[in-house]
Amino acid sequence: MEKKQKERKGHLVLVPCPLPSHMSPMLHLAKLLHSQGFSITVIHTQLNSPNQSHYPEFSFESIGGSMLESYSAFDGDVMLFLSELNMKCETPFHDCLIKMQLCSQYNPISCIIYDSVMYFSAAVADDLQILRIVLRTSSAANYIGLSILDENDCHSTQECRLEEPVAGFPFLRMKDMPLFSTQKHTRKVLTCIYNGTKTASAIIWNSLWCLEHALFEKIEDETLVPVFPIGPLQRYSSNFSTDVLSEEQSCMAWLDKQAQSSVVYVSTGSVITMSKDELLEMAWGLANSDQPFLWVVRDCLVNGSDGVEQLPREFHESTRSRCRIASWLPQQKVLAHRSIGCFFTHNGWNSTIESIAEGVPMLCWPRVGDQRVNARFVSHVWRVGLQLEDRLLREEIDRAIRTLFVDEEGIQIQKQAKELKKKVEISLRQEGASSDFFGRLVKYIRLQETMISLSNA
Repeated sequence: MEKKQKERKGHLVLVPCPLPSHMSPMLHLAKLLHSQGFSITVIHTQLNSPNQSHYPEFSFESIGGSMLESYSAFDGDVMLFLSELNMKCETPFHDCLIKMQLCSQYNPISCIIYDSVMYFSAAVADDLQILRIVLRTSSAANYIGLSILDENDCHSTQECRLEEPVAGFPFLRMKDMPLFSTQKHTRKVLTCIYNGTKTASAIIWNSLWCLEHALFEKIEDETLVPVFPIGPLQRYSSNFSTDVLSEEQSCMAWLDKQAQSSVVYVSTGSVITMSKDELLEMAWGLANSDQPFLWVVRDCLVNGSDGVEQLPREFHESTRSRCRIASWLPQQKVLAHRSIGCFFTHNGWNSTIESIAEGVPMLCWPRVGDQRVNARFVSHVWRVGLQLEDRLLREEIDRAIRTLFVDEEGIQIQKQAKELKKKVEISLRQEGASSDFFGRLVKYIRLQETMISLSNA
């Protein structure tokens, strides 16, 4: 361990959030920074801890023990979860860094890079006088949307105002603003996240300049710190080790047999739940569309129960020849498959940017958090999808799928999705925007290391 640490220049400590949608971008970033010669230590909670065998090149430190048993214990209240997480992590994180500083196997810590929602990291880094950079795993549009909420008492959901445009953000309606299951902890958590972000030395973004350049310029002007949009992070290091499941193999073999751009891929992420009625409306909307579909139905998708068991026999009989249902699939691999023609998604940012990167049109069904902002941008700014409004109805699902695959509007959306994919590919090339911003990030960290070394000399 000591030899491996000493061989590399610069020791970065990364602090991911344990929610799966946050963990993945941070680990992709870790891979990317390691490729540039940095040694990496990932400090994580016991909850949803990363599989260390997949990342033998990293060091790992655990904090917090079993302080949080599961996210589900908070009944989907993400703000309560984040409040508890930050409160219980600060002291163990401080103690962990002190231990690392005293341990000869570790090089001195050059920089702490932390998920913006793990805001306890800011106070600890400042106390120990360690450079800190924040990673934002959502869109720039969501950041600005949340800042509007923070300035306006978190939410305005009066029924009569839901269709009104947002002041200073006219292509968003009030109903498109970020939404959380409760508002009790929202003000406190948002304030802490923004304080931690605005006072960081720099901001890394899992987004692209070609998608949100005007918003990045606005954010850089307001925060007065450098912004590095280097996404989509999953495209830099896609060959992660994964557990090969028989379910995955059979579904990919099934996709191989389908016509090009014909399959509707359906997934609502790792956290979202739905009612039985919503499950049935989704099922019959898919069935009535006559398109083949691949549907991820998690074990606890329907209010904590097995969703597959809630589907009627008639549904299975009518769709047997053109449907596959799985409890888990490697989404990036699925979206890259030639047979996928549409992604029916909740519009979490990872799902949204993965779909954009693969040129797959989206059918948007946003629920909470940043999903509503993302869906609005997909459907009305980037124009690479359609959004289902309000209640989930089988007739609307059927109509939207047929529009995406058959109608002139759908053909234009398909064309725009392919054009946006090309822009992503250009961004990732050696002289593209994302690649350039990553190069700037590496130089920035190296420069800060040099300045700190000189000041300590």
